[in-house]
Amino acid sequence: MFTQPTIECRDQCAVTVAIQAPGSRHLKGEARFRLSGPQAFVRVFKEGRRREGRYVQIIAATASSSNDGCVGMVVSRKALSRAVDRNRFKRKMREALRVLRVDDNPLIHGDLVIRVKPPLPREAVDAAAAEAFGLLRQWAVASAAETSAAKKS
Repeated sequence: MFTQPTIECRDQCAVTVAIQAPGSRHLKGEARFRLSGPQAFVRVFKEGRRREGRYVQIIAATASSSNDGCVGMVVSRKALSRAVDRNRFKRKMREALRVLRVDDNPLIHGDLVIRVKPPLPREAVDAAAAEAFGLLRQWAVASAAETSAAKKS
């Protein structure tokens, strides 16, 4: 899905750039997966269960309106001062969530808020996105185990 070309910078440093496969970006109907409005965020913050990592906090609540859950991201200027870094984190998280939707992860059927804990060093943006993806995967395995145990009871 990704190719990894190497580009030479002006100062002779090698930079690796990930290029997405055609058609994987801007999926049709992607906006319907976004959590929007302050009331929706407040509801998830009040009702949701939390998982915390070093860089991120993930809050999940049952979906309010549709069968497909929505996702909101909170990346403050205090956490990442540069807009480029905030947008990069969000882009990486959207791609990770697409992967989880393709896997039909049960956690994605609820509403999620992904919050970056301040301060996050600029060098750790990729690590924070990977940590959030790992937390989502772990949580999905745990919720699947809880669901199967509840069905057996």
